[in-house]
Amino acid sequence: MISISSGAEGASLNRPIRALLTVALMLGAMFAPIPFPFKVPTFALVALAWIWIENRSLAPVGLQPSFRPRSTFLWTSLAVVGVVVVLGYLINPALEWMFSKEADHSEYGPLYGNQELALKLWASALLSAAIAEEIIYRGFLLNQLSILLPKGKASEWIAILIGGLAFAVPHYTQGVVGFISIALVGIFFGWIFFRSGRNLWCLFLAHALIDTWGIYSLYRGW
Repeated sequence: MISISSGAEGASLNRPIRALLTVALMLGAMFAPIPFPFKVPTFALVALAWIWIENRSLAPVGLQPSFRPRSTFLWTSLAVVGVVVVLGYLINPALEWMFSKEADHSEYGPLYGNQELALKLWASALLSAAIAEEIIYRGFLLNQLSILLPKGKASEWIAILIGGLAFAVPHYTQGVVGFISIALVGIFFGWIFFRSGRNLWCLFLAHALIDTWGIYSLYRGW
């Protein structure tokens, strides 16, 4: 069973205020007029400060003080294989067939053959996506939902589904196929977050590897 109660012990805000502040922070991370790649990291720092002030620890968001190499490697491997192989080669083609269209990656068109631009995007993605997005959409949001939602198995999956949909919202420009694909990644990563015992390190690594592969593929025109 996936447990979402861990980390809630330090909760001090009442539910309405916590919910309001959580929504405000998430909307800021999605839509604040701060240029890429600084927007999400800015709100990730705010989220970490909130968690630290409330708990005097970052463990509730998955930043455990002790690094677990074997567990991290196994969960990272599962995440990468799940996204690159299962989603990329099985689910995405099915979605494209179902909707008769592909995910819209036209905004990344200039990456083709442009090594300098690809390297710049890769460096920015490591900060804004691989690290900051995982802090916001997995560590912070799922921890907040674990406090706000009633305890129970249904609530665990509600938290994961909300987290996945929230993760997809900023990617709406990729069209319906892209939105569904990103939502599935968010749901899968949310499941891993809880099943791994809130190991955010494995999701940092997985997200970085997946984005590296994605940017390289766009650079090569695959």
